[in-house]
Amino acid sequence: MCGISGITNKNVNIVENMTDITCHRGPDDRGVYEDENVTLGHSRLSIQDLSDAGHQPMTSSTGRYVIVFNGEIYNFKRLKNKIDSNFKSISDTEVILELFETFGIEGVSKLSGIYAFAIWDKKEKKLILSRDKQGVKPLYYSIKNNNLIFCSELKSIFLHAGIKKINPTALNSFFKFGYVTGEQTIFEGIYKVMPGQTLTFQNNILEKFNFSKNIEIPEINNKNEAKKIIPEILTSVVKDQMISDVPVGLFLSGGIDSNLLLSLMTEVSNYKINTYSSFFRVNKNDDFKFNSDARIAKKSAEYFKSNHNEIIIDEKSIIDNVENAIWHMDEPNANSSLVPNYLLAKNASKSNKVVLSGEGGDEVFGGYDRYKSIRIIDKFTHMPRKVRKTILNLIPKSILNEKNKFRLGDASAFEIYMSFAVNNEKYAQSIHNLNIQDDYLESFLSKYLNKQDLLASIINVEMNSWLLDDYLMRADKMCMAFGLENRVPFLDERLIELSNKLKSSWKYPISSRNLGKKILIQSISNKLPDFVLGRKKRGWVTPLSKWLREGLRDMSLDIIREDYVSGSEEYLNFEKVRLAINDHYNFTNYGVQTIWNVITFQIWYKKFLVNSDKKFS
Repeated sequence: MCGISGITNKNVNIVENMTDITCHRGPDDRGVYEDENVTLGHSRLSIQDLSDAGHQPMTSSTGRYVIVFNGEIYNFKRLKNKIDSNFKSISDTEVILELFETFGIEGVSKLSGIYAFAIWDKKEKKLILSRDKQGVKPLYYSIKNNNLIFCSELKSIFLHAGIKKINPTALNSFFKFGYVTGEQTIFEGIYKVMPGQTLTFQNNILEKFNFSKNIEIPEINNKNEAKKIIPEILTSVVKDQMISDVPVGLFLSGGIDSNLLLSLMTEVSNYKINTYSSFFRVNKNDDFKFNSDARIAKKSAEYFKSNHNEIIIDEKSIIDNVENAIWHMDEPNANSSLVPNYLLAKNASKSNKVVLSGEGGDEVFGGYDRYKSIRIIDKFTHMPRKVRKTILNLIPKSILNEKNKFRLGDASAFEIYMSFAVNNEKYAQSIHNLNIQDDYLESFLSKYLNKQDLLASIINVEMNSWLLDDYLMRADKMCMAFGLENRVPFLDERLIELSNKLKSSWKYPISSRNLGKKILIQSISNKLPDFVLGRKKRGWVTPLSKWLREGLRDMSLDIIREDYVSGSEEYLNFEKVRLAINDHYNFTNYGVQTIWNVITFQIWYKKFLVNSDKKFS
């Protein structure tokens, strides 16, 4: 992967500095293009075509187009065979340029992969920005004084656009979910190019496009056909994503998704796969709770004969690395896996430039335990309203609480989604001083609640919010902190299209006993050992709640103080913060997510709004 940046005027100093700030994304090479109307910057991580022929910014054969590109185009070899051009390199970057030479901006619709790029059209004096359909690669922009400035990371725009005002709507999203979602970012006036979106900026006019693409997969008429097609498409996807001029590794957990990737990678590769997992340093009584997943991963690595690498994470690991992880994340993100992800990427980058990971498998094939609840809600709400109300009135609260009665009763699809997604700990929504309605969130999220049934709609929202703005952004930012490319096979366009053709009842049957992804398991059971297939989904649980009461206690008490950083009192209600942390310490109320939200925000605020000049210089 790479870092890209630019501005629609001649300003090498700004673009060079933006490249300095994001050079961790591409430590192998760097370059700048300038003319009177634009300046483009690039820092390169060499994966396809390691020679100087892959240097960027790169110019098309006629000289009309100049590109800075971050990502991988998985079908570039097939596209190359269809383009009449004398190629000078074996890189996928040049293929994008020659697509534009042949088809213009509509060439975007032919690309398959993970990418964010900017192309300057010299003839029309037009800047084009584009991002892959699933949003695996980030791209930010801002318009100020009739100039558009863009970058792979928010921090470069934040510094140079002079925008330092927090967006309260985005901050409301953070305190509700633990991450910022939607087109807006944490800073007013800075935006995300949305997944699948292409932007043009010409004569001070910004236009947005979404190009449709026909994705061909075999027809599916019944479950048996689906079971036959799934392994075929998965194998094809893994083959495509193993294309690289450097070895490809894998983040390995104890779950089905990453183990399936290891099985397929082992089949198609001519070298031993490097796998990476993490253990938590906890006492013997807690080992099963926090490390059973890692122990399965180790066993699986032995089964598939991979080169397995493990790191140990403890409280000191969190203390030593949390500030850097938050800085690399750009926007506040309070997922407890942030620092472990950062450390795992650091370890993997010592031996690999590219890794695969299993993000998206649970969404595509229906793996989360909550999906069973959503299927039950969907079935129940198809009853006549009077019958539902009568049944719900007869069930005592001791059997069905108010939240679940609401879900089964009059809740809208948006309200059902929010009931699962929002942090509902006791003090979660009282530790901040915001008074923001959810109008923006409802408007943004509701447009994805348009599928054939409730589960398909909820999954669609998650893929365009939680998966996109939490999981994928963590995967990108934590890996790219060390110049490591993270590919996500389960989010290949063919698997997304396949998922849309699979019935929800095939993914998570209501009769299933807490075991989702039924159709996937039935179709690939011959590729995985029984000790992986037979496990109930556990998820990757960190000991953060326990550590906050123990080795992280002093750190947390220091950071949640009013005098930790000047200015955050405008946003935080420290009286409620103290109640939340005291209740958690005393086992009165569980509040780990609420506390970690505060800790994350405090560190983020100090680094970006108080000490940014020190960090960015």
